[in-house]
Amino acid sequence: MAVNRDGLYQHGVMAAGIGWQIPRLPGLGEVRWDRFISALYASGYDYVLSIEHEDRQFEGTEALVKRGFLLARNVLQPYLV
Repeated sequence: MAVNRDGLYQHGVMAAGIGWQIPRLPGLGEVRWDRFISALYASGYDYVLSIEHEDRQFEGTEALVKRGFLLARNVLQPYLV
């Protein structure tokens, strides 16, 4: 996820992301996946991690969607068992 700072200022956090969240695949946004997954492990979480493929730059053709899945897999693979 990336953050549109002007949209966040205009809509605020109570907008639940509408108007300021920009869906991005892992590795292309602002989420520090190493820290995020480390926090999950530290809290004892040991189950499913679901990543939604909503990045508009990887939509429209089958080739782009597949490329997006491969990118997300490659970014997250070092952190997952």
